[in-house]
Amino acid sequence: MRARAGALLLVPALLSGCAYGLVRDGQIREEPFAEIVTRTAAVRGDPRPEPVDARVVEPDGVPALLRASIAHEWPPEEMAAYQERLVVVGLWPPDRDLLEETLRVAREEIAGFYLPETQVLYAVEDVPTPFLVRVLSVLLRRDLLRESVLAHELVHLLQHRAVPSLFEVTGWTQQDDASAAVQAALEGDATHYGFLALLPPGSEGLVPAPADVQAAMEKEIAQKEEGALAAAPGLLRLTLAFPYARGYPLSLAEGTALLDLPPASTEQVLHEERRYADFQVADLARLEEALPAGCESLGQNTVGELGSWVLLSDLGAEPATALAASDGWDGDRYLASRCGGRHALLWWTAWDTEADAVEFERAYRGIAGAVAARAGLAGLHIERAGVQVIVSSEPLAALAPLLEAQARRARIESLDELRAHFGLDSSIQR
Repeated sequence: MRARAGALLLVPALLSGCAYGLVRDGQIREEPFAEIVTRTAAVRGDPRPEPVDARVVEPDGVPALLRASIAHEWPPEEMAAYQERLVVVGLWPPDRDLLEETLRVAREEIAGFYLPETQVLYAVEDVPTPFLVRVLSVLLRRDLLRESVLAHELVHLLQHRAVPSLFEVTGWTQQDDASAAVQAALEGDATHYGFLALLPPGSEGLVPAPADVQAAMEKEIAQKEEGALAAAPGLLRLTLAFPYARGYPLSLAEGTALLDLPPASTEQVLHEERRYADFQVADLARLEEALPAGCESLGQNTVGELGSWVLLSDLGAEPATALAASDGWDGDRYLASRCGGRHALLWWTAWDTEADAVEFERAYRGIAGAVAARAGLAGLHIERAGVQVIVSSEPLAALAPLLEAQARRARIESLDELRAHFGLDSSIQR
């Protein structure tokens, strides 16, 4: 009977909400939040930031804030060209709006966020709390969900103040693979130190194992059968867990030094033994200048190992085939164009070995029809020469023979080298 009485006393506390909450009357409580700021800065070895602007936002207010933030970084015409590039290479369906789909997913899935342009952190009100977290919050007299959210976003603030160049986006709409790699470093660092901020000093060994974090996130996503994420195109659905699950082990291994030399490709994130592997980059600017008459450039981009896996997975390749065929990536670059009202593509890819190139070629041929249909491409050609596989459609197929002479290539291994090759502003500085 004593156990039954305890349960009866606990249930009302759970159902009525945590009495030790960080939020009261739509505001973050100053004193407990100050403690979180102190703990979070201490575990990273950073100075305690003053002041910190933290606010509460209702879920319905999230899309407007994020829309304004994205517009601050990407003008509408740049966003439109970026989306169209994704359509041309086959990574995005032409009948879905990238920004609107992203905001729908954010409205339902995020519990907090940090806006670099204003340096404001937000905790989302009325986020469903898992039952176990609610129980632990009551037993420990702590608001664990909001503590974890705010600590995570506080780490982003500390990152921004320490390494502002990692938050600069000028020119990065044409560097998807490097951007995803940097995002993994930032989210992995925030996940790692966000966990540590919840623990007593000296409890570093109690943080979750990377395999457990990855399995939990991937299971959570896979189990969604309805809602914005379940209905989202593969590019959003398949990459949601990547920066957290794959960046977290990097931060565990490297600490804050991860942000001094962050990964420059998703290959460097996905494979521990290739953390500093070099790879090829290619600037196709000279080929943009040689477009056939009637063709307008939509810009360049890099798909990367992660993007290659998403493309193959989303358009019908078997899971094992997609994983194996994207492994062995050694660089790529594509040029998207609109020619007489129709899309056209030129995509150069390089692979570690000829066997890797053959494997990718075979897998890509299996989805080529789906790519052409989604992107609206005519006369899709797939050619392999040694470790290179070149995909082109009419009329850009005429440019494929010029790749060897006109693509400005280099082997690099760092983000600073990538910035230098493409003329992007700013090196990594603390």
